[in-house]
Amino acid sequence: SLENEWKIIVYNLVEHGSLAFRNFDGYLLPNLYMPPLYPIYLYLFSFFDLSENNYIFLILLSQAFLASVSVIIFYKVNRFFFSQKISFYSSVLFSIFPLHLYACSQISSVSIQTFLIILFFYFFLSYMRNKIFFTAFIFSIVSALLILLRGEFIIFYLLSIFFLFAFFKVSIK
Repeated sequence: SLENEWKIIVYNLVEHGSLAFRNFDGYLLPNLYMPPLYPIYLYLFSFFDLSENNYIFLILLSQAFLASVSVIIFYKVNRFFFSQKISFYSSVLFSIFPLHLYACSQISSVSIQTFLIILFFYFFLSYMRNKIFFTAFIFSIVSALLILLRGEFIIFYLLSIFFLFAFFKVSIK
């Protein structure tokens, strides 16, 4: 079954429309320590109105799909730096990395986090190369999703933006 904390949060989202984990004398207390993106991701699957086993299977299937797409994007990120052969072999190594495989079999935000961080690097590097507005727009959306997934990502994001301004003389506009 779902891990207990995710199950409680998703239940409260479905039944009460509240991102809450704790209950205090019948009042739901807002969830302040867990970022909201993964519970919302789980909540989106509740619209399929499946049994719990099928619900879990659908979530795991979606996480496996994201992990598969992550390998493809990881290959593209490697192509910014390496030859096709080295990029291919590093992508194969990434695809069999234990954490990457394990994350697909758990109700956990790791698969989504891996997918989004690789997407972040891809659009960051694409923007450094092309300086196209659409790339910056998608980079911003991915960054916002990562902040909603892991609160400490904002530090990494600020360092990345500083890097763009300081070393690549990117305009603030």
